[in-house]
Amino acid sequence: MNEHKFLNGQLLVAQPKHLTGHFVKSVVLVAQHSLSGAWGIVVNRPAQTINMQNIISAVGLEKVSLDGIVHNFESNETVYIGGPVEPTRVQVLHTLDWCTPSTFKVTDELGITGDISTLTAISVGQGPRLYRAGVGLAVWSAGQLDGEQSGISPWTKEHQWLTTPATVELCLTGNREEQWQRAINHCVNNRISELF
Repeated sequence: MNEHKFLNGQLLVAQPKHLTGHFVKSVVLVAQHSLSGAWGIVVNRPAQTINMQNIISAVGLEKVSLDGIVHNFESNETVYIGGPVEPTRVQVLHTLDWCTPSTFKVTDELGITGDISTLTAISVGQGPRLYRAGVGLAVWSAGQLDGEQSGISPWTKEHQWLTTPATVELCLTGNREEQWQRAINHCVNNRISELF
């Protein structure tokens, strides 16, 4: 019988020796992994040219009337590049103190919502406690992520990801190399604790 280790709700952490391509020093939250493929979002790569104000304005939510009060949204808050696939698709990774029926629950603490409801709630100050808006996705075809993890040709050991369970802190705080380094430390500590 062929056993599969699905990585739903795990963080994929690029190895230090992973020196080329889109995923260098990346931390990727795996939202869904099955026999037909996997998808997730990079959580530590800030966008250079867009921010939350751009996204809120693009969907027409810079002024929202709620209960007779007009809310003006102004923020230069960072938006993240979630991956190279569907680069105009906006999704929000967030804590589950706020969610809708369309929220994809990744873990007991984290969800991803890709419809306008999250942006609307954020624009009036009623969104989730912690969130990170992103554009684009990381997507693997059937067997691709499993192949990367195997390190067997055509993949190499450098394609293998370090893995650790996703947490709010690892996904929604910090960015870039600092967040990646914390995730690596978490992977190492988990491996050490498994030995004892």
